[in-house]
Amino acid sequence: MEKFRKAITLLIVLCVTVGFAFATGTTETAAPAGATDEIKAATYTWVAGGMGGGWYTMAGGFARLINEKEPKITIKVIPGGGVANPSQLSNGDADFAWGVGYVDKAAFNGLAPIYDKPFKNLNAYAGTMAVDYYHFLAAKDQGVTKLEELIAKIKNGEKVKVAAPMTGTSDFVMTSFVLDYYGVSYDMIKANGGTVMQAVYGDIPSLFKDRHVDYAFATLGLPGAIMTEMTMGRPSVLMAVSDEVIDFCATTYGTVARSTGLTKVPGGTYPGIPDTIQTLCHSTELLVHPNVPANVVYAITKILNENKDFLLQFGAGYKVFDPKMAGKTVQVPLHPGAAKYYKEMGNL
Repeated sequence: MEKFRKAITLLIVLCVTVGFAFATGTTETAAPAGATDEIKAATYTWVAGGMGGGWYTMAGGFARLINEKEPKITIKVIPGGGVANPSQLSNGDADFAWGVGYVDKAAFNGLAPIYDKPFKNLNAYAGTMAVDYYHFLAAKDQGVTKLEELIAKIKNGEKVKVAAPMTGTSDFVMTSFVLDYYGVSYDMIKANGGTVMQAVYGDIPSLFKDRHVDYAFATLGLPGAIMTEMTMGRPSVLMAVSDEVIDFCATTYGTVARSTGLTKVPGGTYPGIPDTIQTLCHSTELLVHPNVPANVVYAITKILNENKDFLLQFGAGYKVFDPKMAGKTVQVPLHPGAAKYYKEMGNL
């Protein structure tokens, strides 16, 4: 009888212990509180910029950093461009992409003439990565200091000679918008008997220095290497852009607003140009397809925000990247994985 009572007592103790374990989540099979889903090993594609360019180089470096920090995430970088990237990403041909803020906004909304339909499968995980400046360079012997003075020459029918970005680039699109604001165009320049030579950036310096053109338009971080080369090779000025143009483009297209204080090229940035001038600029951002797992995007967002010093290896332009603002300055919806990270950090 005594053995029977001991057995019953032991059974009761065991039942209570097991029940308590289940209630408090301390059994061997229960997941620890706050655990996240394990990242599954996978390879993703990042569409960047032209091979050898700044976007392509930075994407490759960041991809290596990601793989070092989280070996289960492998990223393959492929060439792309600002205008093509959003549609390629939205169509499922890539998982990640570099983006230009105003272009991404245009793609998401289907803004003509850049896009003929909306591309809604776009998310972002970091905004204002860097700022790129629209350089409207003129040879000093042309006697201009403001963009409006070049516009006046075009309207007067003068035969101006301009080196312009390639068709299909975000740089060509925005410079076309600026000309259109004034009621002129690249076609008008050609109709006047002038010259518009569209060229990759590597070819523009020789066109300018050899006097095939007297004006050169390019969009670059500061300082832009080709601008340094051109200003060293031929006395030049950067044409200033008016408040009205900058305000119009910021409101209409999503370029950088004057209120940020960023729409300036400091004096001394380029040889022979001592004065600070105002110009148009846009911000860049990092895009991701909505179907990329949230835990993958969370991990990548965390790595990005905790390694700003790494970014600065790829150019001083990344100084503007601010983890406290990165989740707030995107031009398309924030990916849930990124939103989770920013909220945890108190930055959203």
